Amino acid sequence: MVTPLQNKIYEYIHEHMNREGYSPSLTEIARGIGISPKSVSLVSRSIHALVNAGRLKFDKKGYRNIQLVHDNSFTLPLIGRIAAGVPIEAIEDQRTVDLQSLLKDPDHFALEVKGDSMVEEGILEGDYVICRHTEQAREGDIVVALIDGMEATLKRVSFQVNERVTLIPANPAFKPKAYLSQRVQIQGVYVGLLRLK
Repeated sequence: MVTPLQNKIYEYIHEHMNREGYSPSLTEIARGIGISPKSVSLVSRSIHALVNAGRLKFDKKGYRNIQLVHDNSFTLPLIGRIAAGVPIEAIEDQRTVDLQSLLKDPDHFALEVKGDSMVEEGILEGDYVICRHTEQAREGDIVVALIDGMEATLKRVSFQVNERVTLIPANPAFKPKAYLSQRVQIQGVYVGLLRLK
């Protein structure tokens, strides 16, 4: 179990490495967390405890050799591609998208956008949309909709037509389509996107 002091040291090392590009010295860590620079033995013991806990490692012998252990627990599964045009067959994918600093919620997943039916929402082909797993959506949500259990698409949803689910594109070149409600399953709700290029 990581103590509050050890966590404070870890956070300082993480911030220092992001800012400077290399690990801090024991004296810098002591000063950085507000304890006496003479307390380097306490800092050293804490660092060894963090190594034993799997949060830090020693990269090589010598000065400034502390390295962060990258935590992949905040990657999202890239489970396939999603049509933003004509629906395409939903195919599972096994890759992941590393979103450690962006999302930590295990209920989220990522999809790569293919097509241009959502361009007026700023969702472009090649973007990665971040969605929250849910089978429920509110009027006007942008959703991942599975049609007839086979074709997945990203559209704004409307429930205003009785016993129908209307999927509305955000591109005037595409027309909204209404489906009997039993033909459409909501797989998730759009919460954001990544544009990696």
